[in-house]
Amino acid sequence: MLLLFCTAMGQSHGLQFLSHEVVQEKRTSLNLTPSEPFCIKENTEISFDISFSPDMETYFGYVVRIVTKDNQNIDIVYNQRLLNFNFVIGENFSVVFTVEQARLYGQWNNFKIQFAGPAKDPCFYLNNKLIARGKLKPGSNACSRICFGASDLAGFQTVDIPPMRIKDIRINDAGKPVYFYPLSESTGLQATDDIRNQAAIVKNPVWIKPRHQNWQAVNNFATRGSASIAFNARTETLYVITEDTLYKLAVKNMQLASTPLSARHDSLLPGNQSLYSTFTNKLYNFYIDQQKVSIYDTTNRRWTQNFTPALLTEFWHANKFFSTLDTSLYIFGGYGQLHYKNQLQRYAVNTGKWETVITSGGEVSPRYLAAVGLNAQGDTAYILGGYGSKTGDQTINPRYNYELAAYDIKRKTYSHILQLQEPALQFCFANSLIIDSATRNYYALTYPIDRFNSSLQLIKGSLHSPVYEIMADSIPYPYHDIESYADLFYCPVSKKLVAVTLFSARHSSTEVKVYTLDFPPNIPETAKQATNGMPGYWPYALAALLVVSAGASYYYMRRKKAIVAQAPRQVATAYVPPAESIATAPAQQTPVYAAGEKKQEALLQLFGGFEAFDKSGTNITKQFTPLLKELFLLILVYSYREARGITAEKLYEILWHDKPLKDAKNNFSVNVVKLKTILEKVGECHIGKESGKWKFEVTNDSIYTDYQEYMSLIGNISATDKAAIMRLADIVGKGAFLTELHYNWLDDIKADISSQVIDKLLGYIVTADTAAEAEFIIRLCNCIFLFDQLNEDALKYKCRSLVTLGRHGMAKEAWLKFSKEYRENYGEEVTTSFKEITGVE
Repeated sequence: MLLLFCTAMGQSHGLQFLSHEVVQEKRTSLNLTPSEPFCIKENTEISFDISFSPDMETYFGYVVRIVTKDNQNIDIVYNQRLLNFNFVIGENFSVVFTVEQARLYGQWNNFKIQFAGPAKDPCFYLNNKLIARGKLKPGSNACSRICFGASDLAGFQTVDIPPMRIKDIRINDAGKPVYFYPLSESTGLQATDDIRNQAAIVKNPVWIKPRHQNWQAVNNFATRGSASIAFNARTETLYVITEDTLYKLAVKNMQLASTPLSARHDSLLPGNQSLYSTFTNKLYNFYIDQQKVSIYDTTNRRWTQNFTPALLTEFWHANKFFSTLDTSLYIFGGYGQLHYKNQLQRYAVNTGKWETVITSGGEVSPRYLAAVGLNAQGDTAYILGGYGSKTGDQTINPRYNYELAAYDIKRKTYSHILQLQEPALQFCFANSLIIDSATRNYYALTYPIDRFNSSLQLIKGSLHSPVYEIMADSIPYPYHDIESYADLFYCPVSKKLVAVTLFSARHSSTEVKVYTLDFPPNIPETAKQATNGMPGYWPYALAALLVVSAGASYYYMRRKKAIVAQAPRQVATAYVPPAESIATAPAQQTPVYAAGEKKQEALLQLFGGFEAFDKSGTNITKQFTPLLKELFLLILVYSYREARGITAEKLYEILWHDKPLKDAKNNFSVNVVKLKTILEKVGECHIGKESGKWKFEVTNDSIYTDYQEYMSLIGNISATDKAAIMRLADIVGKGAFLTELHYNWLDDIKADISSQVIDKLLGYIVTADTAAEAEFIIRLCNCIFLFDQLNEDALKYKCRSLVTLGRHGMAKEAWLKFSKEYRENYGEEVTTSFKEITGVE
């Protein structure tokens, strides 16, 4: 009986906007008010979720434009050069804010514009944190047109839009829903409001929902001989290895390139397999029976060795993985000559030695047609399912296997994890298992082997429970045992699953088919599957959901309780949006920032320049005269830096060194009174003398000070703690410490902070996954440049990350700009070329 795990998981949906990658008339627009303007009331809210599409060259443009009846514009615009957004009202108000790059490209972010109070002051919120507050002109008519992306609003036309995704647009009045556009359509040029059935008009839409539900056939070609495949997850390149050509399919743009070999790989035997290691950056082709591994020589366009002509392999459909722990290629299982295998073979890349690994712990039965995948740490390989027998002999009770086992690479031990419920209609697995270490879920392709016209079906399961669910639609798969092969890969930057099928006609030619699906996948629509005549047995499998036995449910609950009791707790780290730098604006229109865990409106900012905001969010920086500013900063900085404060004698020496002691004391007393008067407006704080030293203290967490958070963070931060590094980047990403001020006493402090910041950020960068975290690495490099604009390490990692994302032009531009500044400052050329840094011209 088939046991499916159905959750209340939401489907991926939304609208993807075609941007600078297409000509102007093909770009996407969404007009919420095609016929009549929407009249904004007191406390009206317009919110939506947004993320950016990865791997694009140009990101500049307008996210949304709101234009009132008297032609006042409220815009959100992305500035690609500075990697930030602008919240704009008319021509006199513009505020800068940023979204952490990894979050901007990898997660949904909620933007909200609220029209607060009787004056309908536009306030901007990022992920429910107040960022800015501006004003409309007095007496404005707030009935407005609302347009996302390309705009044809009279007088406010634009075709500059970032490549973005938008979903769940909500318009509320005083907290009550008025309109809700989920953008969950699959086709058409209209988006429907779920509350009043109003229609918004869409031009050139790319609907997201079907891209997470329907596999897209992206390439189909034939090759000579018995081809095999490998995948480079870092560059998201699929390799197809043939006897005379190496094919490379770039998933980012679906461009297929072919490189003729300088010497034929004539002995590419049926059953050969291939693997690309991002650890060694090499492509391997191997034939298990002869224990031979051939390496592709990119310079000479040839393989290092051929295989000896032989009979058919005894290791059909064996599984493989590469371990960075011991720089070795591992091969598990396989089938041939009427025998299933459970050998674990190891090829050490550094020594060229091939051996059978002696394992301990639980026993893994002989099998083939299983799925194998590594966890993120690379220390555990998971083996799921397959077909075989306990003895390995095909003549003695062969059967399907639904065990999930784990192999500990360090300890060389197997362990049983769980047993899937046996389905009513049996299936096997494509070669690879995709492990999502963050959620402890896995993804695999399954298919029946009792028919030629089979189909691949994606499932999602858990490493903690024996249940799974069907995802997306199916892929046609001609299955004829040794003539067929299927595999599954994941693209960490493009966030796509890639499925590949091979079908070899008597091994004289191979048909290669490639399919992609946006990640995460959607659960398929049951009704649609039941009526669309889908090949294979999956409609019946879905029907089996209705007849899951009570015994299976009881087993699952018992098993779940046991696993929960044993499993380590997963601690989620809450994202805290950055307190960003504030653009110059009239005092009454200054934005209010929320920082840290609490929603504080009082702010003392030292990174990116000194600024102070009172309880109401008004910028009061100008109330600090030059003398009051330096006096206050001396007390504040030494309060947090020394944790004890600063003596009056040192203050006299720094600020009034040219005056008699009596005059210095008088000046100090007068200015402390003035300073306290200003600080009363900021929040609950105190300046006073304690143990002979003057200190600044905040009570009740009423004031956020970025330097205070920096000091509490920097001493305890680990180079591998991403959450802490993200928070550090939020703080220092606004700019260098007190960048506009130049005091003699401040020079050493600035130097210490610069050194600390650069060391911590580079410490994280050098250990980061350059493929999965390219955007975050770029952000960290930009932070480093704020403290050291000629840091060569930051240049190297930024350019490499840009190339990883396919932004070669931006990488070259960054290198050229750095080279020019380096030459102007040092009078010599930068020591490394662009090609040496990135590996490209």
